[in-house]
Amino acid sequence: MHILPRAFVSAGPTIPGLGFAVASVHEGPPLAATDEERRLARTMPRARGSDFLIGRSALHRAVRAAGLTAGAVLRDGPRPLLPGGIAGSISHSCGIAVAVAGPSDRFAALGIDLELTPLPARAAHLVLRAAEQPLLGSTATEARCLSVLHSAKEAAYKALCLLVEPAPRGLRDITLVPDRDGFLAAAAVRPGVRVRVSVRRLPRGGVLCWALPPG
Repeated sequence: MHILPRAFVSAGPTIPGLGFAVASVHEGPPLAATDEERRLARTMPRARGSDFLIGRSALHRAVRAAGLTAGAVLRDGPRPLLPGGIAGSISHSCGIAVAVAGPSDRFAALGIDLELTPLPARAAHLVLRAAEQPLLGSTATEARCLSVLHSAKEAAYKALCLLVEPAPRGLRDITLVPDRDGFLAAAAVRPGVRVRVSVRRLPRGGVLCWALPPG
């Protein structure tokens, strides 16, 4: 069995009550997935079904790490259809999936994002508004910084979609303000509702971010 890279496991959040876990296609069959989840995966294109299953494996592990239990986690559109009382989020990139989970009465919303493929600098306009361009820093670090900003906004978007109405339409509707080891993020439609995004840089240009309401 392939051993999961320590960088992914050790980089995650260490918050009491919050479970974090990793899964990989290199482990072989996703043993943490349920039969019902496997049946649903078989209705998807092969690559998408593989991502779905490793994501569910990571999520079930995160749920257990939080001291909780969940049966089959299907989907509500693009989001995991979690049972009542559990909040969670999943992300996958290049055959690796990460997830966070915790009791919803403590974590009203969660978001996580993993980026292992750098976003090209020419795609900045898809992520940032003109006023946010200074966050990119110097030209020498622009691509690296864009990957961080992209991942931070993805994590924040997932959390904020559960906290504000109407939900933000995309990443350009999320604003970031540097804070501690990451950012404070808000949606343009409700700037008073914020989540804190933590950022961890991984080897070879990878980025891991997670978002939750400030506590």
